[in-house]
Amino acid sequence: MDPTAAARKRRRRRVAEENRKRAARACDRCKARKSKCVESSFGQCQRCLTGNLDCKFENFRERTPLDEDSQSVHSHANPHGTSTSHARDSPRDNICAESQELLSPESALSQGLVKHVVADNSQRVQWPNILSRLREAFSLEPQAAPEERDMVAMQARMIKPKALHPYELTRLRAAIDAFPPRPVADFLLSVFTKHATDTFFYFDQAQITDDIEEFYTNPTSNLRSDPSFIGLAMATFALASQWTTLERPEGSDIIRNRESSDLGRIFHRHAKTLMPDILDRSCLRSIQAPFVLGVYLMPANAIGSSYVYMGMALRKALTFDLHLNLEDQGIDEREKEVRRRLWWSIYSLERCTTVKLNRPRSISADIITALIPSPYPPLDRLQTYDNIHFQIAYSRLIKILDQVADLGDNQMNVEQLLRCSEWEADLKEWKRSLPQNFKLDHIDPKAPSYRTVFHLYLNYYYSWITMGKVSLVTVARSRLRQHLLPEHHAPQLSGTVKRLSDSCTKAARKLLRLFENLTNTQNITRFSFTDFQGCSIATIVTLVSGILERDSGYEARVAFGLDCLRNMAAGNMTAQMGVRFVEAVRSITNEAAEKLHCASSCRNRHEDVNSHSTSAYNQWAEWLTVQEQEDTSCHPQTESGQLQTSSTSQPAIGPCLPWHAIDDDIFHNTSSLPPQDIREARNNQWLEATDQYLFSGLHGDEQTLLMGLTGLDALDFSGLTDQL
Repeated sequence: MDPTAAARKRRRRRVAEENRKRAARACDRCKARKSKCVESSFGQCQRCLTGNLDCKFENFRERTPLDEDSQSVHSHANPHGTSTSHARDSPRDNICAESQELLSPESALSQGLVKHVVADNSQRVQWPNILSRLREAFSLEPQAAPEERDMVAMQARMIKPKALHPYELTRLRAAIDAFPPRPVADFLLSVFTKHATDTFFYFDQAQITDDIEEFYTNPTSNLRSDPSFIGLAMATFALASQWTTLERPEGSDIIRNRESSDLGRIFHRHAKTLMPDILDRSCLRSIQAPFVLGVYLMPANAIGSSYVYMGMALRKALTFDLHLNLEDQGIDEREKEVRRRLWWSIYSLERCTTVKLNRPRSISADIITALIPSPYPPLDRLQTYDNIHFQIAYSRLIKILDQVADLGDNQMNVEQLLRCSEWEADLKEWKRSLPQNFKLDHIDPKAPSYRTVFHLYLNYYYSWITMGKVSLVTVARSRLRQHLLPEHHAPQLSGTVKRLSDSCTKAARKLLRLFENLTNTQNITRFSFTDFQGCSIATIVTLVSGILERDSGYEARVAFGLDCLRNMAAGNMTAQMGVRFVEAVRSITNEAAEKLHCASSCRNRHEDVNSHSTSAYNQWAEWLTVQEQEDTSCHPQTESGQLQTSSTSQPAIGPCLPWHAIDDDIFHNTSSLPPQDIREARNNQWLEATDQYLFSGLHGDEQTLLMGLTGLDALDFSGLTDQL
């Protein structure tokens, strides 16, 4: 038989297409799921089109008028006659291409990772599944109704990319023109991977490297028309610029005089202008770009722009359902793992930052069903810096910190005190579970993992500080009242409160030791919010605990903490304000310690005088009793039978030096009072002033107190952007 006639016979249908109850054919994905496959006019089935999934058919069917229309659109998108063989191999790439300036979500991606990067939007509203199940529930034929076909067409028009407006093209071209030379871009990308990746998953490192190469080597690449890629690249270059000082060769003075400024501000400016266009995109890059930009802005404006960008990334991630554990068989394991890693990186950093900035939680942890990241060799072996085990450890730690933070923000109740033992056990178990190669002593200081492990331990000790900082303030305030106002009985502190206070002080001391190691290995750097804020809190906790007790190494620890903060604050005016704030806290705590020491000395002298006076009185009383007994026979007893004796008066001890923050005229009403009342009045006044500035621990606005105590009111890093 003639092959042409045989093929025509095979294509002939005995039942008209519109009357068939089963689909003429099914894509590979629908076949695997045994689902009905309803093709659309764009070369995809309804299910794959709705979910932005790769849709492949086993056999290439004959052309239909709809295919001709789709091909004509693609021909219009290639007016210069470029090859369309790739489009025929992947029907998905034919969707809604109108011109070189019109972009679909996947056109911005190199072909190897399209299905792993385009997010699945079908999980929130799966209307094809819902309608199919309704038809099955009502025992109807599984044939798509006309309304369903209309919905497919309408949705296709909704996801159809729009042409860029002239002002959008102007912003995009300006950003492209600002790209650095290829060697500079490669250097910045290597710096980013080595020093900025830390415990996070920003993107697939192999994929971004391939995309950068394609951008520079292919002038007609679709990446040059994609704002999400350009914005992500600019944000990556900006963040990498902050870490270039760690790669400066010895003796290099080329930009030494510029290290006081932000070297990434040029890239940041272009990434910022592209952000409105990026947020309109439906791909993971629209999540990654604000995430990286938020990390870049943390040293300059942690409580302002950075906080907002991090919120954008978090909400975009929620929109794409990255927080959910998807069971859809249409998503392969690689894509699921990419989604998990990106989600936990964004959520963990955002949650940790809100705790440190004393901001309310953005979302409840109860809605998160996404699994903790796990090793996935096909993805891991392609990463230049494979940090998956650090991602896992950090995610587990943040889950503990999320619970501990609730204790640190409020006055502790009985239930929280009971749970403290559980949280302490969780933190200790987390540390014990770390592998042996997570020890700083076992890591080369020049290795990328050194600062990564350093930050893990930093946040570990910060969790202890968060859990115990309220107890630290409570103990300090109680001790002050006990010594300065002995007549007023201070409430009895529980053993848990004292234990948490000691743990907080111990964690601060160990945290400062970490910074000593960081300094000795020349890994200290500017533009690290985590480093500066961690050193600041450790120093302030040391100062507050020093009010009660100071050992021989106290002054050295405080001096080191302040010196370390000064080094990290170079070129950052707001960070320099933070250093001045810590210095002001040191002045206050020194005066509080002096006041406490003076009160204790006065009390000891008073007790010594009382003890000596009591002993002399007893001797005199015994002697007098003997004399009275001897004289009884010679002299009659007086009528009263009692001897009038003067009570031992307390020595008039002058008051200690008042706190300089208290005006001298607050004592003008006490000049006519006895010395003891004067001392009590002055101590009351001093304690009230101290409460206002430092120790409002058990009453008042607790959150405001803790913001001031940890230095975060002054360490919000705002106000620097205009100066950069």
